[in-house]
Amino acid sequence: MSKYEPLARYLNGLERDSWDAKFPDIERVLGFDLPKSAYTYPAWWSNQDGHHSQTRGWRDAGWETCNVNLPDKRIRFVRIGKRKPALAKTGTIENQSRPSDREIEKLIASARELTGIEDRETIMATALRHLIQAEAAKGLAALGGSDHQAKAPERRRFW
Repeated sequence: MSKYEPLARYLNGLERDSWDAKFPDIERVLGFDLPKSAYTYPAWWSNQDGHHSQTRGWRDAGWETCNVNLPDKRIRFVRIGKRKPALAKTGTIENQSRPSDREIEKLIASARELTGIEDRETIMATALRHLIQAEAAKGLAALGGSDHQAKAPERRRFW
C-alpha cells in the first residue's frame, strides 16, 4: 500500500469534482506531515506520470492537481474522468454493483469473440485467474515489488 493511498481513497470518496485543500487538511487525511519539498517546490505537486508515489496516489484515483499556491499552502484537486469505484485497503476495487444477467451475457459473448473460447466455465475461470493475477500484481507493486510477467514499454532512443 502506498503511503499516499489514504489521499486517493479520500479523493475517490468525494461527491464533488474538485477540492480546494490546505496543506494541513491533506496532512490530516494522510495521517502524517507532508515532506518539506511539498511546501517548497511546486513540482512536487505536478501531474507527471512517473515514479512519484504522491502523484500516483491522486492520478490513480482519477484526480489532478492545479492552482498550487505555496505561500498560502493551498492546492486544488480536480477530478478527471468519471468517479471510480471505491478503493479497498489493498488498492483493489470493492463494492461494485452486481452486473445484470444481460450485462454478463454480453461480456461472455465478447469474451467468446475475442478469445475463441466457447465454454462459459472456461471463460469464467480464465477471467478470474487474470483478475486475481492483476490484483495481486497491484498489491505487490504497492509494496515496492514487481510483476514478473509485466512488460515495460519499449523506450525511445534519440541517437
